[in-house]
Parts: sequence; C-alpha cells; structure tokens
Amino acid sequence: MAEVRRRQFPAPEDDDEEPLISKLTNEEREAVDAMLAHKNRNNLNASTVLWMIAALIVFNMTDFANVLLNDERIKEDLLRWGCGCILVNIVVGIYLIVGLSYLQGKRDWEKHVHPSLIPVATIFAVGGFVLCTIAMWPVWGGWTLPILFVLFMGTIMGFSLMPF
Repeated sequence: MAEVRRRQFPAPEDDDEEPLISKLTNEEREAVDAMLAHKNRNNLNASTVLWMIAALIVFNMTDFANVLLNDERIKEDLLRWGCGCILVNIVVGIYLIVGLSYLQGKRDWEKHVHPSLIPVATIFAVGGFVLCTIAMWPVWGGWTLPILFVLFMGTIMGFSLMPF
C-alpha cells in the first residue's frame, strides 16, 4: 500500500506572539477584505457560459421574440401584468446593486433600506414569472416552464458578468 506523505510546515518560533491578522486596524482589515472580494469576482466559468449558450439556443429555436410580438394565442393582458411585475423587481435590483452598492458604497442593504424591500421584490418576481407562464401557456403548453427557466437562467448568468 502506498504511503501518504504529509506536508511539513515549520513550527512557529515563538508561541507567545500574536498572529499578524490581530494586529491590523479595522481600516486595514476592510482594505484587505475589499481587495479579496475584488480578486474573487471572476464569475466566468463553464456553467455560466453553458447557461448563456442554452438560453441563446432556446431563444432561437422557439422563435421567442416573434411569438411574443405576433402570436395571437398569447394572453396579452396577463403578459403585460407579468412584465410589469418583473420590471418592478428589476428596478429594485438596480437600486440595490447599482445605487447603493456601486455608487454609494454601502454593502449592508438592510441598514440603508426598508427591511421589506427585498421580500416585496421577490414577491413581484415570482408573481411576474407566474403571470408570464400563464400568458404563454397556450403557445408552448408544458414546455413553457422549461423555456422560461432556461431564458431566465441565461439572463441571470449574463448579468452576473457585469462589472458592478
């Protein structure tokens, strides 16, 4: 049987010394955290690319834009309400991500906005998804949920590559 070799780390010379991290001031710790956060923001990976490719394929294969604009089977009133709900969610997201985080530099949203803002945005997003699904159901039937889910994931993955 093969023997596992373990890496040997040098023993600390003086056990009484405090670790270097404890000697940092709060400002230095925040600077290190900001640098590490910026360094780890590379979101381009295989799953991101595959979701975006899948969304493009689904968008082209279903002729999504043409169906939305021209198909008479779509329930237009429900689609408008669903898109309005999703628009509310997007506006809240832009306010939180761009307005607070990027422009004002505030990372803790709960301290700077009303505490029910995120749950309200979530409710609008779910309601919009349900309304859009019902509006498009006559066209694709049971395939409506997978189609919308793949398009949603491709859009989210595309937004994750934004610089802010």
